[in-house]
Amino acid sequence: MPADVLLVYDDRMLGHNPMGWDSERPEWTESVKALLAAIYPDMNLDEYSHPERPQRLTAIIDRLYEMPIAGTAWNGAEPAGVAELARVHTREHVDFVESLAGRSCWLSVDTTAVSPESVLAAKLAAGAGMAAVEAIVNGHARRAFCAVRPPGHHALAGRAMGFCIYNNVAVAAAHARALGLQRILILDWDLHHGNGTQDIFYADPDLLFIDSHCAAPFYPGTGQLDETGQGDGLGRTLNVPLPAGSGNATMLAVLRNIVRPAAEQFRPDLIIVSAGFDAHYQDQTFAMDEGGYAALTTGICDIADEFSNGRVILCLEGGYNADAVASSVHAVVTALTGKRCDAYDVLADDPGLVAVDEAAAFHAASLRLPGHT
Repeated sequence: MPADVLLVYDDRMLGHNPMGWDSERPEWTESVKALLAAIYPDMNLDEYSHPERPQRLTAIIDRLYEMPIAGTAWNGAEPAGVAELARVHTREHVDFVESLAGRSCWLSVDTTAVSPESVLAAKLAAGAGMAAVEAIVNGHARRAFCAVRPPGHHALAGRAMGFCIYNNVAVAAAHARALGLQRILILDWDLHHGNGTQDIFYADPDLLFIDSHCAAPFYPGTGQLDETGQGDGLGRTLNVPLPAGSGNATMLAVLRNIVRPAAEQFRPDLIIVSAGFDAHYQDQTFAMDEGGYAALTTGICDIADEFSNGRVILCLEGGYNADAVASSVHAVVTALTGKRCDAYDVLADDPGLVAVDEAAAFHAASLRLPGHT
C-alpha cells in the first residue's frame, strides 16, 4: 500500500558546510562584514557562522524521528545527473559547479559558498525532488516532503546565488514534464523572492509561478507586482510582495484570493512548493507560526485534490532558526497526511492583508483571473 507522504532525505547533504571567510576574495569578505556590522553592530565577526548550516537539517530529521507521523515513509535520493540539471541550467554552470568538487570557496558576495562535499550535496538536493516526482507519478506516494540543502530557489540558469547552487524545484518541475505531467504550478512561500525560479520559467506558458515574499528592497530585491512573465509566458508569473510583520492571516489570504483562483484557471497536473520557513516569527521578519504553515499546507492539499489529482511536493528552502524550522516542518508533514490544523495565531492587525487585496485586484484585472473573495 503506498504511503500517504514520502519523506525524501539523504544524510550526505549534511556534507555541505561552508564556514568562515574566503581568503581568495578579500573584497567580498570586507563587503559582507560591512553589511553585517551595519545590521548587527554587536556581532562578533570573528565568530561568524554561515546561516545555511547542517544543523538546520539535522533539527528537522531529529524531530521527525523523535515524533514519528503515521502515514509517512522515508526514501533516499540519488544525485541529479548532468542531463537532468541541464534541463534548467546552462551546461557552463553545471560544468563550473562540477569543477568545485573538493574545494572551499565563495561563489558570490552574498556568501553563497561551497565546501569540499557541497557539489555532491547540491546534486542530491536536486535529485530528491526528482525522486519525489517519480514516486508520485508511479503511484508509490500521494504527496512528498523533500528535506534538502543547499536550497535552490535563488539559483539562476547560469549561476549560483543566495545560498543556492542548483534550482531544486525547477529541476523537479522539468523532470515531471519528462514523465508526462505537462502543467506545473510552483508556489514559493519562502520569505525571500524566488528570483531564480521566476527567471528560468518566465516565458513558459505551461508553468504557473506564484510567489509571496517580503517586498523589495528585501533580498533579492525582485518580485514586483508587474513582473508577470513575458512572451508566451505572460500572465504565468504572479508576485505578491508583502510588508514586514505579515502573519498567518496574510498568507492564508494569498492562498484564498490568489493561489486558488489561479489554480482554477490553470488546472495544474502537479503542485510543487518552495517551502521556506523563514517567515516564522522566530526568524524575526514575518510573524507566521507552525500552525499557520500547517493550515497553509492543508489549503494547498485541498487545491491539489480538486485540480491536480492530489499531487503535491514540498521542497525545503529557507528557515534559519533550527527549532522553528523543525516545528514547522513537523506541522506541515502532519498536514500533508490529511490531519487538519486550525490552531494558529492571528494578529490583531495583520499588515499584509491590504497588500494581498492590492495584489489580488492587480492580478485579477491584468490577467483576467476568476473573481476572488
